[in-house]
Amino acid sequence: MKAVIKFKGFQIPVDEGQQITVPKVEAKVGDTLEAPVILYKGDGGVEFGNHKAVLRVVGHVKKPLLVFKMHRKTNYRRMYRHVQEYTKVVVEKIE
Repeated sequence: MKAVIKFKGFQIPVDEGQQITVPKVEAKVGDTLEAPVILYKGDGGVEFGNHKAVLRVVGHVKKPLLVFKMHRKTNYRRMYRHVQEYTKVVVEKIE
């Protein structure tokens, strides 16, 4: 069963048992979250609304991003480091 869920302003295509990375959520590892389903594709075709997805928090991740700016011939070089925090969740079931 496939679905498109709405989570923190993003529309994410998911499947049952899939592990996805979403923007940081203030939840402990092992907590369950619910997200509304926008589009659901099951055995009987495509359905809209009336469903929800149950998500379980697996862990929290920080991914560093390096940004390098340079102007040639002027000895201008700048290195910035940005760290965005993410949360890994597993789609337990789609109801």
